[in-house]
Amino acid sequence: MSDKSKKKLEISYDDYFRTRFNGIAEMVRALTPIMDQIEALERIKELYEKKSKDLVVKLLKNKKPITTFEEFKKIYTEQLSTEFMQNCLDFTVSEDTPKKLTFKFTKCLWAKTFLEINEPGLGYAMCCYPDYTMIKTFHPKLKLVRNKTLMQGSDCCESTYLWEE
Repeated sequence: MSDKSKKKLEISYDDYFRTRFNGIAEMVRALTPIMDQIEALERIKELYEKKSKDLVVKLLKNKKPITTFEEFKKIYTEQLSTEFMQNCLDFTVSEDTPKKLTFKFTKCLWAKTFLEINEPGLGYAMCCYPDYTMIKTFHPKLKLVRNKTLMQGSDCCESTYLWEE
């Protein structure tokens, strides 16, 4: 394929997300008559857990292993500071201590998209649930506590990352 395929695509984040995730939702809807919807969501959770784990392994590939909570916080906040994430999320840090970091997400393009296409269960399976595996992949002492999510209809996502000795 020529270098034309590397040309930047002029599309909004909204349009990109809607197109990408609506196509996935349509595939899942097509498969659910064959496979029970709960079983389908479990398979999707497993797939996206693996994808999240692979992403963290790739992210950490050329870095020294994380040994402290401060190292995790630095890497995680760097990821949230990327242009992509800044265009997909609105959040504040509501608590930052030596063993606890809490974010309050008030806007999430993933949640917005899946709610618009009436597939919050699929969105949770693909985008929210795998975060628990992702955190354990960063370091076994890390724990994620999340009591509410935008994807499940709450007014925000509260994500608390804990370093457990």
